[in-house]
Amino acid sequence: MAERNARTDCGSNVVGVLKESLRRPHTTLVGAAIGTGMAAQAATRGGADFLLALNAGRIRSMGAPSILSLLALRESNRFVMDFARSEILPNTTAPVLFGASAFDPRQPLENIVQSIAAARFDGVVNFPTCVFLDARFRGAIEAAGVGFEREVELLALSKQAGLATLAYVHDAAEAVAMARARVDIINLNLGWNVGGENGVKTTLTVDQAAEFARTVFAKIRHLHPDCLCLVEGGPIVSPEEMYLVCRSSKADGYVGGSTIDRLPSENSIEGVTSAFKAVGTLQRKIDKLERKLELVQRRFSIVGRSDAIVRAKQSIERLARSSAPLLIVGKKGTGKRLVAHAVHEAARKRRSSFVEPASIDPDGALLFGSAGTDGSKRRVGYLEAHPNATILVSGADAFTPAAQARLLELFDTGSYANIGDERRLEFEGRLIFTLTIDTKQTQGLVAEAPLLSQLYPTHVALPVLRDRLEDLTMLAEYFLRKLVGEDGRPVGIDHSAYRLLLSHSWPGNVRELRTVLEAAFTRCDGNTIFGRDLPALTKEASEDRATLNERDWILDALKRHRFRKGETARYLCISRKTLYNKMRHYGLPIQQRHA
Repeated sequence: MAERNARTDCGSNVVGVLKESLRRPHTTLVGAAIGTGMAAQAATRGGADFLLALNAGRIRSMGAPSILSLLALRESNRFVMDFARSEILPNTTAPVLFGASAFDPRQPLENIVQSIAAARFDGVVNFPTCVFLDARFRGAIEAAGVGFEREVELLALSKQAGLATLAYVHDAAEAVAMARARVDIINLNLGWNVGGENGVKTTLTVDQAAEFARTVFAKIRHLHPDCLCLVEGGPIVSPEEMYLVCRSSKADGYVGGSTIDRLPSENSIEGVTSAFKAVGTLQRKIDKLERKLELVQRRFSIVGRSDAIVRAKQSIERLARSSAPLLIVGKKGTGKRLVAHAVHEAARKRRSSFVEPASIDPDGALLFGSAGTDGSKRRVGYLEAHPNATILVSGADAFTPAAQARLLELFDTGSYANIGDERRLEFEGRLIFTLTIDTKQTQGLVAEAPLLSQLYPTHVALPVLRDRLEDLTMLAEYFLRKLVGEDGRPVGIDHSAYRLLLSHSWPGNVRELRTVLEAAFTRCDGNTIFGRDLPALTKEASEDRATLNERDWILDALKRHRFRKGETARYLCISRKTLYNKMRHYGLPIQQRHA
């Protein structure tokens, strides 16, 4: 809490400080009419020149509109004294003016002023005030002797007691009366603030408010040149509107009530609450989408969320509807056999089996079968033995031209003949071929081998692991899920190990990753694999990856994920906060710079 100095016995010191502030160029005084310690702290940190402790501020914090401050809900002066002494005075170094009510005829004005001075407030303001009452009710108040004249007397006595004085006025006549009483500050209130849930309607525009204030201030300064002239309320609900009114009317400053505590609180709390709610709702949607993705992943047993893997899963769904021959192309260890199984499973054919011959001879005898001429025994081929199955054939480029011609005839007619036999047999299953080759050579292979392009018009090219490193963390978690530590808990991977894994070029692809993790699992202590636990990786990593320092490693990950911090943090297996700290440490741009 801020320590307040003892109040000096002269309110002119407060006014003098305010006037001294106005001598600085481009300065506008700002007073905050508040009712809680939190608002006092915030307004002080924001640079408020003085505070008004008003019952309206407290009522606003209760969720009610300021206009209820005029009702006899509480004994106003005791109400303000209680919260202002316990919350506002201890929480600010700015001058605090006490909002004093003169309505109660049982309270002598001298006693009110004495209690305010004894509590070490810096000044007095006439609030709640009769200037907000309608004509008929105000007339009755004035007739009872507790109206505006009593408020003028209250401020005059306060000034004599050495307190700073601020008068709420609503029109030119009231302003003139306060100016003649030599009040230090006159605050022209333009009506209850508009805006927000508890705002009221007003007929004044910003331009009309500025013109009205200019006319009133001219009369005040004619009678009392040293008086400070402020504006408040009505259509002023933003700093821009305050500036326009103050500039046009030549006001010395502004008093903010609802605009400083109610409106910002409403907007801030509403916005933050909505943000938390939205994040929760969004996270549930994300979780639902992730569960759907995980379901697809479990169904096909293909792990990953990279664009290449998403396209592969989409191809599986599409290709499963057909029984046409399929060629799956990829480097060793990319998962060609897994994709073949996925296509078969996605087809959902009843009583259909998946057959994978141990080997196929180049002339195709094991596949087509032979008639058993020249005394040899007839051989039943895989096509005849499994006429409705999905048959996986490795090495699609190993067939002789004669065997390729037989395959082409089978694809065109759906029937075939054993080698050395004219009898036609039907095959209603599906042939899936795999070819181990560099993915980049796939298009060239088909273009340079017309027969292959006829044999395999439909093919799927699988990416190598180094081209989809964003899937590495998911793949690692998938493989480690099958391993259990000594205490029965799952095995995790430390940041130091992930950095090494992500820096490797993976010539053996997914198969090599699984082997490396299984080896690391046997070497690690406890349930976490650290960098020191990884076996020596091959030296086939590209030099740029092998020599990446941490800064380059993080920048490479950011570029790979288009500077999306959440995705990058998940990819690097660090928290979002850690990522931001490292980016600041290495001077990396927090936001992506667009050309």
